[in-house]
Amino acid sequence: MNLFYKLKAVKIQKEACDAVNVAVEIPTELKDKFRFKQGQYLNFRIMINGNEERRSYSICNAPSEKSDHLEVVVKRLEGGKVSTYFHQHLHQGECLEVMPPMGNFNTIYHPTNTKTYVGLAAGSGLSPVLSNIKEALYQEPHSKAYLFYSNRSMEYILKKKELDQLEVYFKERLKVIYMFSRQRHEDPIFEGRISVEKLEQLFKRYSEIGISDATYFICGPSDMIKLVSNYLKNEKKVPAIQVLSEYFLPPDAENTETMSEAFKAIANVESMVTLIIDDDEYSFHLNSKKESILDKALQEKLPVPFACKGGVCCTCKAQIMEGEVFMEKNFALTEEEVQRGYVLTCQCHPTTNVLMLNYDI
Repeated sequence: MNLFYKLKAVKIQKEACDAVNVAVEIPTELKDKFRFKQGQYLNFRIMINGNEERRSYSICNAPSEKSDHLEVVVKRLEGGKVSTYFHQHLHQGECLEVMPPMGNFNTIYHPTNTKTYVGLAAGSGLSPVLSNIKEALYQEPHSKAYLFYSNRSMEYILKKKELDQLEVYFKERLKVIYMFSRQRHEDPIFEGRISVEKLEQLFKRYSEIGISDATYFICGPSDMIKLVSNYLKNEKKVPAIQVLSEYFLPPDAENTETMSEAFKAIANVESMVTLIIDDDEYSFHLNSKKESILDKALQEKLPVPFACKGGVCCTCKAQIMEGEVFMEKNFALTEEEVQRGYVLTCQCHPTTNVLMLNYDI
């Protein structure tokens, strides 16, 4: 199971209007544990006013950059406890508790490939998209990339200096296209948010992309991801394996309904749940209609890993060793992982009398 490690904050830099760039140093003895793939994220644990808070932030680096630091961009949210801490209280040299990198928002590269990669990012969704695009261009010298990046205005662009440098470094292989929702542009095509209608216009303008052959990295507001992904797969016939997305929030986060129809339909079962955590076994009774397995484990004060509790990250991932579960949501596990018995325990309820889950695999 993944544990938290103390990493020193070695850079805290203002990034655009409402964001801060934070870099943590990876000491030599932790290099292997913090080896990462493009598009992954870090889970931070911070004590604020005596309460434990956890948040996940996407890594901006690409593995090929071979840096001793891992960088994240933290956008300040109104009323956000952790983002406010990062903006107002975090100081250089402070040690932060961080889990090793996690996440599946990536694909495989090969130096002989000649492909086109398209990034569709809005706001802080740039971080994992940029990580993927950089790695693609570093690993595949014959491939090219387009980054369509939407913000309110020029002042909100994250990592503008780096994006300019990357365009120069990769020359004609990288093109960054900025879009603004609250700023006028001499060409109206670059006004507005990323949407299905806007992509229709942009794909006509950049017809050399080859829509159905390209691989897409999408990150931003949940509605944007959902609509654009469906548009690419259903209307443009892009194979699903070429449409990759990363949610920061569940697509139905605005839905306040506490119990889905699918959840209502599962059988009422009293289960003995056993969790394997760091080679130790913990057991408790849980009714299938009650709280999730993760919530029950936290009530029992068990050392279970977690972060978002919304089915978006992989932090609470475990593998079924015995029994069955109902998993309400899944925006993080791949189809292959699900077939191998992996589940997100924040979304799971036991549906058999005996259930064993292993967090250590």
